[in-house]
Amino acid sequence: MIREAEILVIGGGPAGLGAAVAAASLGAKVLLCERSGLPGGQLIKQTHKFFGSEKQYAGDRGIQIGRMLAETVAEHPNIEIWTDATVLGLYEDGVATVLHNNQHLKVRPQRIIAATGAAEKFLSFPNNDLPGIYGAGAVQTLMNVHGVKPAERVLMVGAGNIGLIVSYQLLQAGVEVAGVIEA
Repeated sequence: MIREAEILVIGGGPAGLGAAVAAASLGAKVLLCERSGLPGGQLIKQTHKFFGSEKQYAGDRGIQIGRMLAETVAEHPNIEIWTDATVLGLYEDGVATVLHNNQHLKVRPQRIIAATGAAEKFLSFPNNDLPGIYGAGAVQTLMNVHGVKPAERVLMVGAGNIGLIVSYQLLQAGVEVAGVIEA
């Protein structure tokens, strides 16, 4: 059986959630597929307060913003959200295959919005795959999503806003930050 959908949004991060609300507000019936069990994307691991304008949620924490966007989507009558739903393929006949709750399903959307999210830009160097070497996003995920202290002592490479924010979060978690260096 093939599930018909007016619009398929691939990705439940901030862009996918925003796109789903925008399309549904114009009257479209939307199916949003998010591969994890919780919509919100990168925001779910960000505990720091955002800056910018009120329209951009200045003063709110990323995890709160993700929650607010997900609630808006969940409350919209024109949006159906599938979590634990990975879009595996898009085919010439317009059918998308989705692995949802351990079932392979077929969806035929009239339109597709791909909002597949951000990827961390990780510093490449020899042995960067050894245990104990993490990107900032992995550290935030360990601490802020899973409640795991990643180390007792760290050296932060990168003094941009993310490096400084994560260093501060590490200090709050009781991790000694030996230093913050910039290339």
